[in-house]
This record gives sequence, structure tokens and C-alpha cells, in this order.
Amino acid sequence: MESAQIISYAEIAEGMTRERDYVITPAVYENFLRAFDDRSPIHVDEEHARAKGFAGRVMHGGIVGGFVSHFIGMFFPGAHSLLLSAELRFVQPSYLGDTLRLSAKVAQKLDAQQVVVLHFKIHNQTRGVAVATARAQVKVMSP
Repeated sequence: MESAQIISYAEIAEGMTRERDYVITPAVYENFLRAFDDRSPIHVDEEHARAKGFAGRVMHGGIVGGFVSHFIGMFFPGAHSLLLSAELRFVQPSYLGDTLRLSAKVAQKLDAQQVVVLHFKIHNQTRGVAVATARAQVKVMSP
């Protein structure tokens, strides 16, 4: 099990960037289905998804949201952070087996509340396309 990184508010600067790759593995997909039971045909029926013009079953947007949450809580800023809000905008679907690169940039620091605003670009490394953007407000608490 990986340990969460700990980055203090003082160590964070506007313009700072971090990135990390995530893979939509069969285990990620199956665990999402078990946890949330969203079995819409576009997500679970290969033939249905192809008939609608997709390359295969479209992975749930919530999986990408989970990757954003993991990125914030475990990677940057890490253990002393709390996600306050997140807005995801999808432009392309992702599929089972795809590798997604989450790139975050610190767009703003709000010193009075010790909040950082992160802008994410989410790029599908497997297919060579941008799949989403996100904006997150994160409280960075003192240890």
C-alpha cells in the first residue's frame, strides 16, 4: 500500500505543476461497478456501445473523478488536503485498459483559507487525445 505524500501549504506555489499516470484496469472497472452499480448499457454492453458509435464500453466518468480524488489525497497536495469542490468536463471517452495522465497546475492560492485551486488536464496516453479537464478547490490543512 502506498503512503500519502505530505506537502504543506507553504511549499505550494502558484504555477507549480505535478502529473501522474493512472490505468483503467479491469480491477478498477469491476470495483467501480460493485461500489456504485451503474450498469447503464453504454458502460457494460460492448455491442450496445459500438452501436452508438464508440470503440467499446465507455468507462464511467466517476472513475476519472476517483483518479482526481486519489491524486489530491495521496499525491498532491497529499495527506493533509481536503477536496472542497471539483468540476469535470469530458471531451472524449475512455476505455478499459487506457492510461490517463493527470496533469495539475496550481492556478491560485487563497492564503486566508489555505486553499489552492488546481486546474487539471487529463490526457489519454493510450489513444493520444485529451479526455477531460477539471478544476478543484483543495483545503490544505496544517499537520
